[in-house]
Amino acid sequence: EFAFPDGHTLFSGLDLVVSRGERIGVRGASGSGKSTLFNLMLGFFPPTSGEILIDGRKLTSTNRSEWHKQVGYVPQEIFIIEGTLADNIALGQSQVDLTKVMQVLEQVQLKEWADELPQGLDTPLGEYGSRLSGGQKQRIGIARALYKEAEVLFFDEATSALDNKTEQEINHALEMLSREHRELTLIVIAHRESSLSFCDRIFDLDTCDIVYNNKE
Repeated sequence: EFAFPDGHTLFSGLDLVVSRGERIGVRGASGSGKSTLFNLMLGFFPPTSGEILIDGRKLTSTNRSEWHKQVGYVPQEIFIIEGTLADNIALGQSQVDLTKVMQVLEQVQLKEWADELPQGLDTPLGEYGSRLSGGQKQRIGIARALYKEAEVLFFDEATSALDNKTEQEINHALEMLSREHRELTLIVIAHRESSLSFCDRIFDLDTCDIVYNNKE
């Protein structure tokens, strides 16, 4: 359970177990607490009652940084730094492994596009990624998490601003990715049902219950 300072309470009695390698969708109406749930799961907010467990260990401010090393976060708006494609994938790491960059680009289906760029991985992306489409930015966001070798990927309305065709392509790429990496866990929040089409289970925040389970 989580209570705001004004007394408004969310998630009374929420109980959700996510298994390694699972694809979990989270849906809910506006104001149902989708982003708040992510903040709880990432350890930015402490629950008012109850607890968040990671592999059976309680998530606290003390071990939060350790947990963050294992996760990748893909928001709706992907920030593109002023630099090359490789710089944007490695994001802040002084030594860039170009072989690894190319591997993750292939996994998110951007390798052919990268090969056609004037300077390949050394191509500057322009100020704030002005040369990139929405779909390309999202794939770069996913590639960053893979380069980091994240074990859990959080998608926060990541495809909500994309057209239906691009969203389907991203969903297909994620489905292929999860088949290649059986241990990779995906947690996706979205308000569009189509954004959750590849998920194994869908959790509804309005009812605090699983409303779809393709494992049964």
